[in-house]
Amino acid sequence: MRLTKRGPSLSARAKVNLYLHVAAPDARGYHPLQSLVAFADIGDEVSLFKTEASAELLRPDLSLSGPFAEGLGAGEDNLILKAVRAFEATAGLRVDRHAIHLVKNLPIASGLGGGSADAGAVLHLLREAYAPDMADEALGAIAAKTGADGVMCLWARPSLAEGYGERLTSVTLPSVSAVLINPGVACSTAEVYRGFDAQGQFSRLDATAEDIVNVEVLTTFLAKTRNDLQAPAVAMQPVIGKVLASLAAQPETLFARMSGSGATCFALCRSDAEASTLGHRMQLMWSGAWIMPCRLG
Repeated sequence: MRLTKRGPSLSARAKVNLYLHVAAPDARGYHPLQSLVAFADIGDEVSLFKTEASAELLRPDLSLSGPFAEGLGAGEDNLILKAVRAFEATAGLRVDRHAIHLVKNLPIASGLGGGSADAGAVLHLLREAYAPDMADEALGAIAAKTGADGVMCLWARPSLAEGYGERLTSVTLPSVSAVLINPGVACSTAEVYRGFDAQGQFSRLDATAEDIVNVEVLTTFLAKTRNDLQAPAVAMQPVIGKVLASLAAQPETLFARMSGSGATCFALCRSDAEASTLGHRMQLMWSGAWIMPCRLG
């Protein structure tokens, strides 16, 4: 199969769990949750390339580049290709006119929903190219098949996520300056949840959203919430606790917490200038870490 022309591309924005409350597992072993999620103005990039398709083509090619491509496979277990398969089944067609390229800018297994965001981006691109009349509800149902973060990362807008992550209520958040930092360790979501279950400290899912008009109100609200997966993740990877302590000690940091099941942590700041200053200082303190000033919203 020969690539002939680059087609459309889309940013797969990083997801940040501003808080994450997790209840006891149900009979199936799944954990109901409640989370306020925001999305960064940084992420991976997913592109379609037109191809000269042949009758022998069984699947679209997925190629990878970018700083974190080496640790990611391009086989059928990649969430992008899982999304393609689900799209084909729902739309009743084959994705046979395009190959897919992923620029992997986000760390892997980092609590930023990167794989789900990649899957969401490719679903938007495939709908545009193959099934422009597909309803949002149908596209959301496909995204749900890719995992708990699938629907929220498909739409990539501030939301209160409930249920198992699929029940979303849009919320209004200010655009907030932030710094993301990943110390270069991976956190297995399954292992973090096993540690969480072993602690036996489950949440009641009763947090209520407030009228969040600026970063000060946001940080006051977040101080009354938690990330229930933070303690087991720190127990698994103690460096996460050290990063959080470093962030909390800096004058630009209004609030610091871990996102998702880790290991990426975030700090909220008053301005882009303060986020930039904080990012530079953290880079000196954590030279091997992935550090990225950004905006959340």
